[in-house]
Amino acid sequence: MSIPAIELTGTTAAGFATVLAEQRPVVLRGYVNHWPAVAAGRRSPEALCRYLLGFDRGTPADTVLMPPEVKGRLFYSPDMQGFNFVRSKRTVAAVLEQVARYSQFPAAPAVAMQSALLDDVLPGFAQANRAALADQLDDPAIAPRLWLGNEVITPAHFDESHNLACVVSGRRRFTLFAPEQGANLYLGPLDFAPTPTPISLVSFRAPDYRRFPRFREAERHAIVADLRPGDSLYIPSLWWHHVESIGVLNTMVNYWWTAPAAHGLTKADVLALATENP
Repeated sequence: MSIPAIELTGTTAAGFATVLAEQRPVVLRGYVNHWPAVAAGRRSPEALCRYLLGFDRGTPADTVLMPPEVKGRLFYSPDMQGFNFVRSKRTVAAVLEQVARYSQFPAAPAVAMQSALLDDVLPGFAQANRAALADQLDDPAIAPRLWLGNEVITPAHFDESHNLACVVSGRRRFTLFAPEQGANLYLGPLDFAPTPTPISLVSFRAPDYRRFPRFREAERHAIVADLRPGDSLYIPSLWWHHVESIGVLNTMVNYWWTAPAAHGLTKADVLALATENP
């Protein structure tokens, strides 16, 4: 049981201002359909690779690598003392080469460049593929970031910033929860997580309801958003979100910016809510 995401098409500047004021997740269908990168991806994965490589100048960025047995899910090691992935520096060209090679494997390792500054790894891409958001918010601190790889699952977590996620290729499934649902997500260690904030220990693809019984309640309040190439999703600050990238080649650009969160909540408030004993 889940709640469909609110969807808008052809959003104007005034319409987007309304979205921001309400601070609810909203799917913006076709928001970046005009991007040349989206058009290249629709032609073929090879066409998108050629397009991206036209901007690549060989600058490496943080990339995660996972063995096939973890099925792309960023998580802890079995003893909870480490993680099930390694980080290294890779260029866009190197990640694309790995994605192409792994696409031939019956059980593929996972690879993903995450949160790489676009102006560093693909200089010129952001200018050729502009989201109206950057102009509407008029905030020079907003720096678009690249997410590139094959099939990866990022467990539910939250960001302190507001977020606009724009899908270029592949598909993205976001499962979102309001801040107060944290108590039903069963967080891992608060000071030791693979993301900047704590993650849910629940496997969303195969929930263990005996171990995590309150997750059923979280599912009742979940908002599920399935994004196709050209679609975008607005995620308000402090909302929990679980992200699945689906497809051979997944490319996404996101924009984070700072603004007050709904109801005046802070990171500390959300963590306090998440660790309350119901």
